[in-house]
Amino acid sequence: MASSCIIYFDIAAVVIMAVTLLSLILRGMTRGATNRVYLTCMILVLVTAVACLAGEVYDQCIMPSLVQSGVVDPNQPPPARDAITLVYYALRSLTAPMYLVLIATVSTTTHRLNSNNFRRVCLWVPMVGTFLFVLTNPVHHLVYNYVQGVPVAGSHIWILYAAATYYALIGIAWLVRWRKLLSSLEFTTLLLLYPIVFVSLIVEHELPDLHINMFITSVSMLIVSAFVIRPENRFDTLVNAASLPAYREMCRRAFLSDRRLCLVYLEIVNLERLRDLVGKDELQNIVRNVSANLSSRLERDDVLYYLRNGSFCIMSRNLSIDHALRVAHQAHSEGKMRSMDSDERSARTMMRTCVVRIPHDVPDNDTLKAFVRRFSHLMPQTGVTTFEELSKQENFGLEMALSDIVKRSIEDHSFTVYYQPIWNLANKRFQSAEALIRLDDPTFGQISPAMFIPEAEQNGLIDEIGDILFEKICAFLGRVDYRATGLDYLEVNLSAEQCIQPNLASNLIALMHEHGVEPRRMNLEITETSSAFSQKVIDANVHTLSAAGVTFSLDDYGTGYSNAIRMLSLPFSVVKFDKSLVDGLGDPSVRTMLSSTITMLHSIGKQTLAEGVETAEQAETLAKMGIDFIQGYHYAKPMPEDEFLAFLEEHNRA
Repeated sequence: MASSCIIYFDIAAVVIMAVTLLSLILRGMTRGATNRVYLTCMILVLVTAVACLAGEVYDQCIMPSLVQSGVVDPNQPPPARDAITLVYYALRSLTAPMYLVLIATVSTTTHRLNSNNFRRVCLWVPMVGTFLFVLTNPVHHLVYNYVQGVPVAGSHIWILYAAATYYALIGIAWLVRWRKLLSSLEFTTLLLLYPIVFVSLIVEHELPDLHINMFITSVSMLIVSAFVIRPENRFDTLVNAASLPAYREMCRRAFLSDRRLCLVYLEIVNLERLRDLVGKDELQNIVRNVSANLSSRLERDDVLYYLRNGSFCIMSRNLSIDHALRVAHQAHSEGKMRSMDSDERSARTMMRTCVVRIPHDVPDNDTLKAFVRRFSHLMPQTGVTTFEELSKQENFGLEMALSDIVKRSIEDHSFTVYYQPIWNLANKRFQSAEALIRLDDPTFGQISPAMFIPEAEQNGLIDEIGDILFEKICAFLGRVDYRATGLDYLEVNLSAEQCIQPNLASNLIALMHEHGVEPRRMNLEITETSSAFSQKVIDANVHTLSAAGVTFSLDDYGTGYSNAIRMLSLPFSVVKFDKSLVDGLGDPSVRTMLSSTITMLHSIGKQTLAEGVETAEQAETLAKMGIDFIQGYHYAKPMPEDEFLAFLEEHNRA
């Protein structure tokens, strides 16, 4: 019965290793140092388990009949059995060193293992010596011998255990030394495998008939796969490339361990155009084909990461700039491809590519993150370049510092509010204005909202900027002399992120109450596109604020896909026409469409406003169409608070 249990444990070990190994191979997880080292460990354990199983089957099923028939000498087993035993012990002698290599690879510190000759000697000489000691066992029989045809431990088997303990102690010390490079889960999993396997060896020693060490080892490797290698986190199956979390972890560990790398960034420039042309599903095929083309050209140590939204990164350990540029140009060419949509129209991907060397170009992970975020702004065109070339641009310093500038301005509340007066054609007065946030940095001067607003949105900071804007506007409205200035209300733009905040209405009402601002003094602008998202939350916010007295405008009308029913369901009092429509007034068809839209909106009780009006001709044309309000440089530019108040008092005098 005990013998059968041993075989069952060995069969289970082989099955676990084989299934896990096959799963990783089918997922394409064969590239990259971590995957290769882990696969090597898996193959090592699998072959060892197969040798262990083959030995048990031989001992229990074949050897007894051979001994009984007198075919073999029980103290001199056949060469086949001796070969199986030799393979088993030889591979077992390599398990502990390979696990140490796996630890170093997962923590991206393999370059530290071979940093000097002393380390190389200390690490590899014991492994080679132990391995050779096992291979010469047929001569000296000190590792194992045979009793009644069954292998038993030799007098010097302790050398194998001493070597394993030696590498285990180094592995534990290595884990502790580079703890900061590992997550808590990775650290705990890699560390616990040592006592688990150690306990299994003790059990085998105390219970010789219970050979569970290979089973425990295989289960341990499966645990490493689940909690350390984590295929579902490290590999993006949609495009067959390493995942974004794996990329982030690679970058973090590279800087913490002073690892030198070369990164080639590639981005599909015309992603949105391709989506419109071929559709979402076909676009996914395009991205997958780009990934396949790039993967087919990778060198052995290169790893391809997919950063989402049509962006890729190739990681190479070859730091030669000439090599990097060859990789970049080749990848850039491979990234270009053709795909046909249902109408048989040709769609070609357009790529931008850049080479970045760590740490030669970027000193830390934050700088690298800033560069990746601003890459498309630094290099709006297609082609291949290097970080060094981009750094020569005039606005490079601002682009790289933008994230820190935004964060610092939020902390200091150093944003200012400018006000652009809006002309009321009915009473020929400036009775309202749009509040616009501005950022003036001590180093770079005034920074355009077109730069810092997208950066804040990408960093998840737009809500905090919105809170600062509301605070400053409410404080301003609380001290305005409405009679002297003729100001009736201010228009404030709501971002899509603000619109879906569940506590938007309650917070804004409380803020207006704190500063003594009547709700009717504020008109909130919701963009046409954002009004289509999270309708339940937006509807609740809009109706709560509307009931309190706040009015609403539909902003950027004409830039999205308007839903008439949706527009009518919300209490918009004003519809704002986007500047792109105003710029198109020279086109008769645009004038006809705009005039008809104004008439239609008036018929359902909506007022209309045109923004971006810069010429008297545009203003006159819009006035003839019956527009209600005009906003633009033709009447006034955005101006700071004091200048705005003086402007109103001057122009609104009776």
